[in-house]
Amino acid sequence: MSKEQQIREILESELFSGNMPSEFIDFCLAHGRVRHYANKQYLYFSGDEGNTVYFLLTGRIRLYLMSEFSEKIIRVLSPPVFFPEVVLDGKPYPHAALCIEETEVLAIDRSTFVRFIESNPSVLWFFYQGLALDLRRSYRQLRNLSLGDARLRLGAKLFALAYVHGKPSLKGILITIPLSATELAGMCSLARESVSRILGELKELKIIEIEKKSITVQDLNNLRVWIHERAANSRSSID
Repeated sequence: MSKEQQIREILESELFSGNMPSEFIDFCLAHGRVRHYANKQYLYFSGDEGNTVYFLLTGRIRLYLMSEFSEKIIRVLSPPVFFPEVVLDGKPYPHAALCIEETEVLAIDRSTFVRFIESNPSVLWFFYQGLALDLRRSYRQLRNLSLGDARLRLGAKLFALAYVHGKPSLKGILITIPLSATELAGMCSLARESVSRILGELKELKIIEIEKKSITVQDLNNLRVWIHERAANSRSSID
């Protein structure tokens, strides 16, 4: 199978499940350029001119909110996915994108992409669905950060990571993204010390197992129960 056929299969069958018009796939293949990035290489930084949109074909990417003294991981992208939808408005990138392994993307000039959509407005629905999913994810993160205690925040994040990036292993569900306590703290807006302490508690309860940067959720149901208990305690404290 040629490279073009591989990309067509990823876009047609895996990303859009056969629902996107063939004209759009043809457009992407005609105007897109395959780019390769090494581990720890940035695609763009927050504030850069938003002149390119991407389809993630292989590898994984972390999206960061960055300031002078801190950074927060807002999402980890796995293929296939289109990003970042927000730059369709012509404004700068609102976050940074860092490859966390060797990565391959299909890059398309934003203005060319927008012109095609303006001429073919029916395809907007598919991107609206992606934006709606991202918005729901953001609402969920805001809810966890504003209403949940530290244990609830971290537990919910581990459950989400296991669900999206988990792989069955002999010991449970391995979260395939290497994560340090510092990185988890950035995802949950918590202090590193708090994350380390809670991870230790979960390990003692045999809900997770940790080996260096690898985290395995030994039983997703046990983690779900633990989260629900934290949520109930949080609601009781608010009442």
